[in-house]
Amino acid sequence: MGLNKNVFVNSTLYKQFTKYNLHHMFLWMAYFLFWVFVLSPGITQSDFYINSFVIVAIHALVSYFNIYFLFPVFLQKKNYGKYIIAIILSITLGTLLESGAFTILNTIDPEDKVGLLSPRFLLSTAMAITYTTAITMSLKLVKHWYEKERLATALEKLNAETELKYLKSQINPHFLFNSLNSVYSLALQKSDLAPELILKLSDILRYILYDGSEKKVSLTQELKYVQSYLELEKVRHGTRMDLNIDIQGDTDSKEIAPMLLIPFVENSFKHGLSKDMAKGYVNVKVRSEGDDLHFEICNSKPKNGSEITQRNGYQGGIGLLNVKKRLNLLYPKKASAECRRKPE
Repeated sequence: MGLNKNVFVNSTLYKQFTKYNLHHMFLWMAYFLFWVFVLSPGITQSDFYINSFVIVAIHALVSYFNIYFLFPVFLQKKNYGKYIIAIILSITLGTLLESGAFTILNTIDPEDKVGLLSPRFLLSTAMAITYTTAITMSLKLVKHWYEKERLATALEKLNAETELKYLKSQINPHFLFNSLNSVYSLALQKSDLAPELILKLSDILRYILYDGSEKKVSLTQELKYVQSYLELEKVRHGTRMDLNIDIQGDTDSKEIAPMLLIPFVENSFKHGLSKDMAKGYVNVKVRSEGDDLHFEICNSKPKNGSEITQRNGYQGGIGLLNVKKRLNLLYPKKASAECRRKPE
């Protein structure tokens, strides 16, 4: 239902109607025909057309004065007392104006003009103007509420997209810094593994530059990126670390936001090894079931802290906090991330 409403509101026909205020014309034309139907019995055709026009014109004058002046000046500023006084005076003035117009015009029999200033006529006229003003005011309030909701939704979407772009921009330099640091470390050691590491890094950067800018990628692509990262780390750590990845279920037909899984993997390597640790491990399990994706990663935990946490001035990384924010923005109430420490 919401989709149909949005399609209609964003349609060319609706935009043309609102641009030239054609909906106003149709509203008052329908109201004019209503009064023609009400006044047609008992008087000539030309007279009830003129009378209907006078009534609609005065009702429209009071209604527009209300919605375009009294509403923004008093009601929106919460000056309720002044608004009530102003709308009563406006309806009273409109009532007297209608009575005076019919007194001047020759569309009413002379004997009937005597009753134009009677309490009964003035009260019925005031009630009719009040009904018209209330209906147009209700339409104005509904439109005003809808515009506020639409702007709020658009602003929320813009803020979410802006935050997502900001979070993504944090991921790329964060990962790139760690990877280049690994290449630099091997280069200092003049290791033969440095070229292979650069090649793996090239594949990863290609994914970041071309696929990472998309809103969605196939789950297979994202997992291939994860595997490339694992292979890169395997080259860097050699036999010091055991790496395993287990993928189950259909991944080709599933889609995921790019670079969503890598912070978990990166975090495992950062905190899963220490200089005095002979052997570490990182195990990745991926299970795709229907519309659900289960991603689990386990890593070893050094007793004296990892290499990165032992550095002077370490204040904690941004990876996991970043990905949790992205999960909340991309999959609200549909995704969760949990970190647990297994008992030794």
